Amino acid sequence: MRPSIRCCSAWIVVALVVLTGFTGEPRAYVLSGPKWPQPQMPYYVNSANLDMPETVADAAVRAGAETWALQTSAFRFLNAGPSSKTTNTNDGINLVMFRNGSSGSAIATTYWWYDGSRMLDADIVFWDGAFRFFAGTSGCSGGFYIEDVAAHEFGHALGLGHSTSPTATMYPAAFTCDSSMRSLDADDISGVRALYPPELPPPPPTGFRIVK
Repeated sequence: MRPSIRCCSAWIVVALVVLTGFTGEPRAYVLSGPKWPQPQMPYYVNSANLDMPETVADAAVRAGAETWALQTSAFRFLNAGPSSKTTNTNDGINLVMFRNGSSGSAIATTYWWYDGSRMLDADIVFWDGAFRFFAGTSGCSGGFYIEDVAAHEFGHALGLGHSTSPTATMYPAAFTCDSSMRSLDADDISGVRALYPPELPPPPPTGFRIVK
């Protein structure tokens, strides 16, 4: 069977009225469908970019990825090291890269390949030709923090779709220089735990009798 591909565009730039105009109750998280066989995914980073030293960009990507393990204890992204690859394709290598290009209003895009309900490959592209990226918590002007964009995109990579709650990391739009999305919302945490339920401890033994 030929693997299928799905593309999930990430955040887009929005006007203030879009977010403040939300008045309904947020719906639950959205699951994309496929998931990884195990609650972990190794990934490589090509940190060559137009905005900052590669070591800084690499550390920011890692911080975004670690959001999910640190705040949910349900799924872990494992950094497998640097890569020089520049293409996103179904090659069994989960890759994060910065591309000197654009894709409409998307800040970054996650591509994934799957077979049935099983995830096979996931690649993340930061559209560096269209937006300026920053790292850390200060100094941003008219751009986006890598940590926050990465947290959102890695959410797609583990199998989550877009949430309708504007406070969720998986909400599909963002303000410039917003650093709040690296902190997961309860909706995000519920979503990842629905995909990868925490393992319960074994029940205590029963039917034993103490013999003196």
